[in-house]
Amino acid sequence: MRQFYLFIIFLLGAQISSAQTNEVQFSFHHKVNGEEVKVNETLFTIWNGKMMRIDRAEFYLAEISLIGAGGGKTAIKDQYILADAGDPGKVWTLGNVNMSGIEGIEVHIGVDAAKNHLDPSTYQLGHPLGFQDPSMHWGWSAGYRFMAIEGYVDNNNDGIPESLFQYHNLGDNLYFTTSIDGEATAENGVLTVNIDVDYAKLFDGMTLIGNLIHHGSDSQNEKMLTNASTNKFLTIPVVSSQNDLDMNSLALKATPNPAQGQIFLTQDLDKSFHTVDLRVMNSVGQVLLNQQHIPAQGKVQLDLQGWQTGPYFYGLYHNGRLIARNSFQVQ
Repeated sequence: MRQFYLFIIFLLGAQISSAQTNEVQFSFHHKVNGEEVKVNETLFTIWNGKMMRIDRAEFYLAEISLIGAGGGKTAIKDQYILADAGDPGKVWTLGNVNMSGIEGIEVHIGVDAAKNHLDPSTYQLGHPLGFQDPSMHWGWSAGYRFMAIEGYVDNNNDGIPESLFQYHNLGDNLYFTTSIDGEATAENGVLTVNIDVDYAKLFDGMTLIGNLIHHGSDSQNEKMLTNASTNKFLTIPVVSSQNDLDMNSLALKATPNPAQGQIFLTQDLDKSFHTVDLRVMNSVGQVLLNQQHIPAQGKVQLDLQGWQTGPYFYGLYHNGRLIARNSFQVQ
């Protein structure tokens, strides 16, 4: 029974089997210790209790791949992102893919060697690899700053950050990759990948004493980019916890159950959801119905004429995330 239940959970979280073309968008939520960060303003503490403020936080992502069901990768070719905490609302459009959902992404932090030593003047104004203000290009030999983090740290323990730090991390040897688990499902032709960025994670294990100006690829630059690639600096947020999912599922009712001819699916979810998407599957995971923008509080009537006898499973989704699930029987 347990294996069957786990199988049903998998079915309800699965992507629609027939691939469709969707536009890929990346958005970033810039944070420190899980809370929104505002450059030149937010004060926060790092692992050793030191107080900090970030005045500049920019980094490149390159060689981006979307990970589908079963671990297959779809590369997004020749697309670069320059994420900037000073421009938190920017959305990056990266082209179209034949995917309706993902189970994770793989990205490289920095600029690949093939592009790292080219002339930024060859790119149009506004391109991530073009000229930036402040500059993200160190020179043809060294290439781009993969990550630029600047600000002040409180080293005299008076509660006011006073010591300037600058970490401009660059060099082909610091071009690291990271894999990020997390789900996203396309809605209305757009596959949006929301990424949380936590800048406090960059400083784990770093004491920030002595010389605080590091431009290049020394051990401190390497430490920061190692943290960026291994320390959950980038995460795809989980919208619904298991407890939330279980609680929401209690708000679903299918009547009559078992059903014959027609059935009513009633949902009484929190009003904050506004509308949700309904997906109904049979026992082998085939999607029989995918209805978008139904009310979070209301009733849906399904015509069951021609449906085979047996169990059916349905899930309600919000922003591509499974938030509630239930089942019914056709007789």
